[in-house]
Amino acid sequence: MPYLLFVDDDSNVLNINRNYFESRGFSVSVAQTADQALDHVKKYPVDCVVLDIMMPGVDGLTVLKRLRAQ
Repeated sequence: MPYLLFVDDDSNVLNINRNYFESRGFSVSVAQTADQALDHVKKYPVDCVVLDIMMPGVDGLTVLKRLRAQ
């Protein structure tokens, strides 16, 4: 089953997505900051990253650019 990473500064959104996708058999990790997401992807290969675009600090588009560069 695919391994998903959700990145959002809202913990409620992360919990809802984690519960939904884990109940359907997906492996799920979550990150609340850009740095957490980037560190996670360096350590673990993920199949899909779902990013919040508007986050404090580094926004989702910048995270996407950095992920592609890795």
